Amino acid sequence: MKRRLKPRRPWQVRFLSKGKIMQLRISKYLDKPHTLLYRRDDGSETWMASEEFFVRHDLSHYAIEKTLGYRKAFLGMLNEGMDIKAFEDRETRLKLEVDAQAGWAENMANLFLMETALGEVNDFNAVLTESFVRIGAAVGPMYLSEEEIAAIRSLLKQLLADWAALPVGETLVLEF
Repeated sequence: MKRRLKPRRPWQVRFLSKGKIMQLRISKYLDKPHTLLYRRDDGSETWMASEEFFVRHDLSHYAIEKTLGYRKAFLGMLNEGMDIKAFEDRETRLKLEVDAQAGWAENMANLFLMETALGEVNDFNAVLTESFVRIGAAVGPMYLSEEEIAAIRSLLKQLLADWAALPVGETLVLEF
């Protein structure tokens, strides 16, 4: 007898990754904050209660870091053992030693997220460069190819659609 496979729900996304794998589990709630849980391959976890903005922000990080292969930015830092709550406290956050990837990913996460609300900018790299200058970033701006920009936008759009379609009480599961 053939075993029939159940079709995947759109919010059950799986990517193949080399090295350590971390599972992102984002649970949706109506009457309380959502939950962002990061489970590392060694079984350790870090988590936080989250408002809608931070769910979307972390999905933006995921789209960027997954597409560009970043291993030392936000998700990579969590995967290496950092507690997510370290990012909540401004003083702790300012003391963090971060790789250039982390600076690039953070600025891009906000810009790609802004695009989801206001529409795509005509020259992404020019706006990205301007944002680095305005905030006095510790790292210089980087340049993305049109293919990289399109791939990030596409993945982020899909992730946000999956999150929007996710029923309350369910969990969006991603692997990094």
